[in-house]
Amino acid sequence: MPINTVQEFLRVTLHQLALPLGLGALQAYITPPNPGDGTVPTAYIWGSRGDENRLALPRARPGVLTSGGTKNLVHQVDIWVVWHGDGDNPSIDRYFPAMVDAVLAKLRNVSLSDGATHQADPTTGTLSNILDVGERMTWEYGPVRATDDQRTLRFDAQITVEIHETIQA
Repeated sequence: MPINTVQEFLRVTLHQLALPLGLGALQAYITPPNPGDGTVPTAYIWGSRGDENRLALPRARPGVLTSGGTKNLVHQVDIWVVWHGDGDNPSIDRYFPAMVDAVLAKLRNVSLSDGATHQADPTTGTLSNILDVGERMTWEYGPVRATDDQRTLRFDAQITVEIHETIQA
């Protein structure tokens, strides 16, 4: 289940990321906690789109996980960065862009040493290799919105990171 592998890899990579400007540490989740109030800078990771193609034969035999050739999986994972900030703070304009920049910097500089690329799926134990992270990313910074009580502002950004992974199948 390579989707689980990639989502968990990103969660571990981003969880507790130190943020600039004294903003604390980023909390990373796959499934959002309920309830969540947004006051802690948070990233939600969701494996939104993907593509799979065969690189080498043979096809795997049913029930034998290591008998197949290589398949390339390209994941486009959405990372939703969410934060509620105090609109009266004179530095508010710098805070959320600095958070988004910190996440982008971490993703573009993920270390893929030999030990870090070989991953085991947390559900099935299926092995895969993560080949690159963050070589292609897009982001969209949403408009700022007031919360219901109008004491805080809600900031949202969507970062889509492309990850290449290979499996035997």
